[in-house]
This record gives sequence, C-alpha cells and structure tokens, in this order.
Amino acid sequence: MKSRIVALLPLLLAAPLALADIYKYVDDEGRVTFSNIPMRGAQRIYTDPAPAVPAPKPRSKGGTTERVNAPSPGNFPKVDAATQKSRDSNRKLILQEELNAEQQALADARRALGDADANRTPEERSNISKYTERLGRLRDAVVTHEKNVTALTNELARAR
Repeated sequence: MKSRIVALLPLLLAAPLALADIYKYVDDEGRVTFSNIPMRGAQRIYTDPAPAVPAPKPRSKGGTTERVNAPSPGNFPKVDAATQKSRDSNRKLILQEELNAEQQALADARRALGDADANRTPEERSNISKYTERLGRLRDAVVTHEKNVTALTNELARAR
C-alpha cells in the first residue's frame, strides 16, 4: 500500500501543473486510488489550479525590507496611546528583570565552572570521564546563559 502511495505522490505533485480534476476512490478493501477519470463513488479532491503566488520582493541593501502601512480592519481593536505606553514600559520592566536574572545565572554558572576542579567528587577523581562529562554540562550552561543575556540585551535595545 505504501509503495502505491509513494508511486502516486509525483502524480499528485504534478497535478496542479496538469490543470485536471483529481478524484480519490477507496475500494471495499481499503485501497486508495487517485485518478483524473471520475469513477462511481470517487470523491473530487482537486478542481481548481492553485493561484499564482507572487515572488517576494528583494531585500534592500541595508538588509531590511520596506514596511507597508496597511489599514487595520474596521473591527480591529484599538489601543489608546497611554495604554500602549503602559504596556511598553511593563515589557521593558519584564525584560530587564529577566536580563538581571540571566546575568546572575551566568555569574553562578561561571563560578561553578571555575570551581569544578576544586569540587571533584571521589567518583570523578577515579573516573575522568565523569569529570569531563560534568565539565561539558557546566560549559553548556555558561554558553546558554551567555546567549540568553545577548538575546535579552538585543530585545531591550529594540524596545520602544
């Protein structure tokens, strides 16, 4: 059954190019057949060609795209300037708190990595692979916190 579906897949992908109706027929034994010829009991699954999608506009040399101001729908909820300003300041506050927490976590992770040699367990002293495994986890934690600090700093810089 899978081989039939795999064999029919290219036909289904080429169907929009052929601009023909596609019918799906399932027989009494559960076998699925796709065809461009209508059969009794078949279900039409494709009738219209896909609409053409315009190519995306090329980016400008600065790496940013042109911003288009499209009007909002009439029923789109509006927010007054004071409410938006309050939301923006709350967002900045939350981002700053997250940044402070990440900076503290980064400092803790760096400290733990620096103290790793002095805090070896007896098992790590007898089995070097255990020690290198723990060092790897500590390094990964430092890298993760550094990335988080960078991302939060960038987000704060973009905040209004």
